[in-house]
Amino acid sequence: MVSAIAAALGLLFSGSVAWFSVSATRQQLEQNRRHQAGRVTFWYTFTDTPDGGYGTVVVNRSLDPVTGLYLVFRAPKQGDWIANYESVSLGFGTLTPCTRLTFPPSSFYGDLSQSHQVPEDITPQEIRFTDADGRNWTRSDESLQPGPDDPTKDRVVDSASPELAVPNVKREPAQHCDV
Repeated sequence: MVSAIAAALGLLFSGSVAWFSVSATRQQLEQNRRHQAGRVTFWYTFTDTPDGGYGTVVVNRSLDPVTGLYLVFRAPKQGDWIANYESVSLGFGTLTPCTRLTFPPSSFYGDLSQSHQVPEDITPQEIRFTDADGRNWTRSDESLQPGPDDPTKDRVVDSASPELAVPNVKREPAQHCDV
């Protein structure tokens, strides 16, 4: 009887250790999966571009490029009597490793104002991109989430290069890169 209880306790202990081990492995895999995406971000700041004012900065601090970079905006459709907001995005192709892009104020107005009622100083609400492993991600100012299967679903303009689509975009090396 005592040996049966000891065996049951041993089995319970072994099962608990195995469960915690699997749980820790899953957490480590999730951290590894999010590593590159966690190194890509954006924010608004006063810019030192010729236009001055507040602009948008997008940074890839990882050692791998991100592809399919989309800046996503919320804007009412042009001509609607009631402001029905929808997501619209502008595509900028690939963001190379360890790169910081600074978009001057009013960079996006020209492309977006053709189809939507937008203020001249509109800024993106989130960015979408694909990491080196082919996973889509969405980064807002509050979170990093797995992205939609089709990150291009609401695009207005696709450009192979930000420099071609937006005048005066400033490209420079990113600080604090994973080197």
